[in-house]
Amino acid sequence: MIIQRPADLAVLIKSQRKALGYTQKELAKLTGLSQRSVSSIERSGEMHTSTLLRIFAALRIQLNADTAEQSSSNSSEVIW
Repeated sequence: MIIQRPADLAVLIKSQRKALGYTQKELAKLTGLSQRSVSSIERSGEMHTSTLLRIFAALRIQLNADTAEQSSSNSSEVIW
């Protein structure tokens, strides 16, 4: 999945949490967050990098980064 905006992170986190059968409360316990924080992240996708990494670890999401030149996308538009 190519992440271009915070909303893309929200979709990824929520879908992976559900695929693993976790509730928001269970993910919160695994990451040291509150259930309210998990809910907010799943709506907005906005969080600190350290929180993102904790959530990715708990949900077994691997993070890979490429430069725009390495991306298979034909778009040179920067979304931010």
